[in-house]
Amino acid sequence: MRVHTLGDGEPALVVVVGQHGDESCGERAMERLLADDDLQLTGAVTFVVANEHAAELERRFVDEDLNRAYPGDHEASSHEAGLASDLLDAVGDRVVLDLHSTVSTEEPFALYQRLTPRSRQLLERTGLDRAVDIRTEPGGLTNHVEGVAVECGRKGTEAAVDNAERIVRNVLAAYGVVADEAAVGDPTVFEVTERVDGAGYDFLGENFVVVPAGEAFARRGEEEFIADEPFYPVLMSTDGYDESVGFAAQLRGPLSAVDDDDE
Repeated sequence: MRVHTLGDGEPALVVVVGQHGDESCGERAMERLLADDDLQLTGAVTFVVANEHAAELERRFVDEDLNRAYPGDHEASSHEAGLASDLLDAVGDRVVLDLHSTVSTEEPFALYQRLTPRSRQLLERTGLDRAVDIRTEPGGLTNHVEGVAVECGRKGTEAAVDNAERIVRNVLAAYGVVADEAAVGDPTVFEVTERVDGAGYDFLGENFVVVPAGEAFARRGEEEFIADEPFYPVLMSTDGYDESVGFAAQLRGPLSAVDDDDE
């Protein structure tokens, strides 16, 4: 794990990159910012490069998925279990922006597992149009800290790096870390209702586009998954997960109409 603090003062925000060793967009976006001599800093931010060993191996993880290893254990033999504990210590009580990439879609979107005032504020400050409530899934860094994960785009593409940099710059401006204008939005929320399990299926639909009841959305040979009721695919793809097509979600509406968890 590697930690960089940019700017002076006590950072209120931590940007986590590289939880998965095969998702480099966040670290590359960070490197661009660190190399930008024209960046006008008016505050501070901490960057954490999480799973360096997995990145060196060009693998998603070493022993287990870091984003499913929290809260971790300093004494564990698993590389990621120890790393998870160290990362939570490094984050402390600060709000977290956690950057990822995906094979399911090119357009970036945010995900959250807890909707608190601070995570809501960060969701708005990403400037993104879509947010996914994925609290049905166990584990995850944002299940243990206040924060937001962002899927920045298609894994391994320059577009994902560009998206990651744009999102981080917008968030830093919105938090007063850099002297730039920031877009603050009211993203549309999709609530994940279930994981669609099954291996070897071709995904037939398009993420965030409604699948009508009775329509096939995945196929393996002559076998099809048919929608029992309308739903919105989220993180669905042909080859994104070993044992799952992805997730089914329902449309909740604008974030501004969704209550915080404690309300």
